[in-house]
Amino acid sequence: MTTIELAREGFRRAQNREDKVYEAMNLLARANRSVLDAAVLQEAFTTSDFPVLLADAFERQAVGAYRDTPKEFEDVLVDVTVEDFHRRKLVDLWGADAFEKVEEGEEYKGGKLNETKVEHGLGKYGRTYQVTWELFKSRRFSELANFPRTLGQGAVKSQNNSVADLLVTGGAWNADFFGEVATVPLNADTLRAAITALSTRENHRGELVDVSDLHLVHGPALRAQVTDLLVNLSEIEVTTDLGGGKASKVKITNPFRNLVKPLESRSVGQRLGAAGATAWALVQGKSSDLPSIIRTNLAGHPEVDIRVKRDQGQRVGGGDVPIEDGSFNDDTIAYRGRSVLGIDPAFTEGVYASKGA
Repeated sequence: MTTIELAREGFRRAQNREDKVYEAMNLLARANRSVLDAAVLQEAFTTSDFPVLLADAFERQAVGAYRDTPKEFEDVLVDVTVEDFHRRKLVDLWGADAFEKVEEGEEYKGGKLNETKVEHGLGKYGRTYQVTWELFKSRRFSELANFPRTLGQGAVKSQNNSVADLLVTGGAWNADFFGEVATVPLNADTLRAAITALSTRENHRGELVDVSDLHLVHGPALRAQVTDLLVNLSEIEVTTDLGGGKASKVKITNPFRNLVKPLESRSVGQRLGAAGATAWALVQGKSSDLPSIIRTNLAGHPEVDIRVKRDQGQRVGGGDVPIEDGSFNDDTIAYRGRSVLGIDPAFTEGVYASKGA
């Protein structure tokens, strides 16, 4: 009979907590390789320190998955951090007042940060997953090792969905966000006209709208067309007015390269449905002085929080029951992922949408 000596395991021999956490996850990963490794893992679960170290590893893995999972709208989300769940008016941090001339010996005039009409706040998202006691007994440890990634990816999907729900409603661009939705196809002429229209609007400060950080939002069906128009083509064909009701097509150097950035979203494409083959929109980027979408974060809380439910009960003769023996009610081990953030419209004077021809 093989004797298991946990003192030799990395999670016990490591000199600092960082290495102990790493070794705990490493032991879980090894458990599918041999009967001995599986037996070592099962023995480790009976200790007081290993489940705690593994829980820490799970949270780090979930956060890593959160950071690695594609965030479709990261380039157009402006972050604001708050201390609580109260909704509040957005302070305009992007609209600096011009300095006023100060005469000799004259006091400087005071300025202030203006509170806007835009409201923003937090939302809470989460999901629980249950791992069965039978999973441990059948040594299906790969399923246990994979679930933190599922929680991290789920947190990102909830964010992607929140933004897509803001932009699209009922299979069409959200008129409450975009205002009047045009009916023009995407091409060089219509994109140029849209940018011109935005550049002549005034924002809430009475200034002309900035068009230096625009993102063209579209579904996967428009990928080839958008890529050609914004990235691939060095020259494009545009319509030139010759006067007298006459027009001509001419080729010019592509003005949209490095001016407008493509933003493809599967979440948007799914919500647009059939309209995703033609619909397109312009949204301000995060470096604009007129951000279109605000992401609210809760101070001091991670991107995704992982917890395990402790409801195993106690032995009849006394003593705690380890987590891996399962819940008192149904023998499951329940893990919960939580993400706290808010997605709200900001300044929408700088957005444009068309459902296509």
